Amino acid sequence: MLSVLRSELKYWISYRDSLLLQKELGELLMPDSYSQDGFYRVKSLYFDSINQKDYVEKLDGVEERRKIRMRIYDEDSDTVKLECKQKKGSLQHKESLLISREDAVRYMEGDYGTLLDYEEELAWKLYCDMTLGCYRPAVIIEYERCAYMYGEYNTRITIDRHVRSSELSLDLFDKELSWVNTIEDAVILEVKYNEKLIEPIRRILAKYHLTNVSVSKYGSGRPVLERYLV
Repeated sequence: MLSVLRSELKYWISYRDSLLLQKELGELLMPDSYSQDGFYRVKSLYFDSINQKDYVEKLDGVEERRKIRMRIYDEDSDTVKLECKQKKGSLQHKESLLISREDAVRYMEGDYGTLLDYEEELAWKLYCDMTLGCYRPAVIIEYERCAYMYGEYNTRITIDRHVRSSELSLDLFDKELSWVNTIEDAVILEVKYNEKLIEPIRRILAKYHLTNVSVSKYGSGRPVLERYLV
């Protein structure tokens, strides 16, 4: 199980500026293992409770909230990341559990029993929360990402674009979903680090006059729910 606690800052950035920033970051930082050839695809299925608790808390700006999701980078993958991401102010705590494709299919059907077969504490916690809260698949979010890393202070910077969602079809392994573009003509920049952000990166970011914002791919990816249910 992977557990990470760190600061996370988010910014809107124009497509043009994102290309300039990408060039500067590429001269200073190393791309992550997925970004060796540039942008790669990230696809996540988010779960929510029977009363849409996690989504409503995001809308209300609740200080302490969470999201539960399954994530893949390829629909043919045999393994899936099951993640619980908790937020408290600018601090994020993310725990990840690697599960089998077969178990992922069970969880999409609302059967979480095999979580009890995993030894990690996160599996037991998710079993209790998702069963008692009647969690079910809520939306699939997909986007293109380019990510850079710096070992000191566990620094990671991501540039996400072409964000889209599917609320009506919720099969994470479906290669032909009907998508709705949720964030157009804009790019999301995320800056994550432990303790502090190193000065060379801070100087690069300062050139773009960025303003920290509260933006959620999950929140923006639920227009059907927002229009008809909230």
